Amino acid sequence: MLFQRILLTKYNPSRYFQFIRLVATSSIQIEFKDGLANIAVPLPSRGESCVFQLKPFNTTVGDFIDILQKEDRGIDRAAIYLSDGSRLSRNSPFELIFEDPFTLRINETSYNVEPPTLFTSNKSARDMLSDISNSVTKLYHDLRLNQYVMYRELELEKQLEYLRETAQPLNELHHQLANKAIRRLKWIQWSIFAAMSFQTGILFRLIWIDYSWDIMEPFTYFISYSAVFMGYCYYILRRNDMKYMNMSDYFYLKILHRLLRKKNFDLPRYNALKNEIMMVEHDLQRLKDPLDRIIGTS
Repeated sequence: MLFQRILLTKYNPSRYFQFIRLVATSSIQIEFKDGLANIAVPLPSRGESCVFQLKPFNTTVGDFIDILQKEDRGIDRAAIYLSDGSRLSRNSPFELIFEDPFTLRINETSYNVEPPTLFTSNKSARDMLSDISNSVTKLYHDLRLNQYVMYRELELEKQLEYLRETAQPLNELHHQLANKAIRRLKWIQWSIFAAMSFQTGILFRLIWIDYSWDIMEPFTYFISYSAVFMGYCYYILRRNDMKYMNMSDYFYLKILHRLLRKKNFDLPRYNALKNEIMMVEHDLQRLKDPLDRIIGTS
């Protein structure tokens, strides 16, 4: 009876199972899920494993060590060593530890860790890119994106055809009126050219044939001043420089809008149709371009 009590005191079952638990949790395991790394690390003070969830590509080694020390105050020092024995600095990217086997040293205990196969693949970059392409293709197939793209493309083509048919009569009328406005603008330009040529001829005759420069100088001054005054008035009214291209555009638009009003042309509806056609063509081009395929629902 005494011997049994000694055995029970020396070999406490609870202590025995606690030892088994410490041995079972004396390794580090890494699992990737939803793009995050779940790292199970045994804590020296508690004697149990704690899972830390980290972002592999947005964390440094120093961040990981700080998280360990914050979770367990019994960790005085922690460091990560590569397979060649070199120590990673605190500023090193955390994803470096997934490229080769590494050692995590916590206080006086070292843990040899094998990184997951996701980061230790022996495939070449070309094979890995091929696998990624196959995965993307399978994802497209599973989500039926190709069928949706074809349906969306057909829908946009029908919408574009309907808009073009609706805008066709307005386009023809607008084209006719625009050509007519261009012809009138040319007639105005040649009329101004003829008037300036006639003025130049009259001044030439008055200065060198009928009269002299002393008599005609005030007239030429007021003619030049009148041109400057007209240019300034144009700037005040239009808030634009009096240039040939600006004046041509101004007179062209003025003539065109006058012709459109005479024909009762629905200009707001025409502009809305043109904008809608441009948007549909842009969406259709994005669908057909594999590098810029952004599928919209509107």
